[in-house]
Amino acid sequence: MESSKSHQLTRQVSTFSQTENELRSQLNIYVEKFKQFMLLFQSFLPSHNFGQVEDTLNNSNDLFLTFRREMEEMNKKTKRLEKENQNLTRKHEATNQSIIKMAEERNAHKKELDTLRARNDRLEKLCRGMQEQGRGQVVLDQFRAEEQEEDMDDESEYEYEDEEGSEEFDDETEDEDPAQHQPPKATFGPPPPTPMNVVNGKKVNCKVNGVRH
Repeated sequence: MESSKSHQLTRQVSTFSQTENELRSQLNIYVEKFKQFMLLFQSFLPSHNFGQVEDTLNNSNDLFLTFRREMEEMNKKTKRLEKENQNLTRKHEATNQSIIKMAEERNAHKKELDTLRARNDRLEKLCRGMQEQGRGQVVLDQFRAEEQEEDMDDESEYEYEDEEGSEEFDDETEDEDPAQHQPPKATFGPPPPTPMNVVNGKKVNCKVNGVRH
């Protein structure tokens, strides 16, 4: 939108400049005609009567007045065109500044949008990770609860088997003779001496005081 306005203003400036050049060229043409007329008047004056000279002067005055009015109008148009040209130049500069500002704002918005998108992606990843972690914690809690239930069942079975085993053991002990389970009687005093014919745990033949053992 701003670029199209800028191109339009540029075309208007070029059009006004072209019009100004055309008016200046017309002004130069009128000046040349006036010079030619004055030369013709000077060459024509000596060979004609006074009436013709007076008519020629009147015509020249009218021509000069007409030329003067056209010059004034051309000056007014030139001033107006210069003023419009200045206004268009200022508008063109303002439009360029607006375009530059819009481009800078667009770049800033783009950077901000990229930052927000990256932050959104990080938040989504964090949310997914938290959700997966929460699901894993739930599964782990369920697994732990099932293990606890199995352990409790095993303990109850072990207790039941222990109770049955203790009952059977009690029945067997009741059937056995109590005397079989009595501990041996303890001996008191020093241990007896080893036989003289035993050396290192082996029996040998020897004589002690002429007596064979």
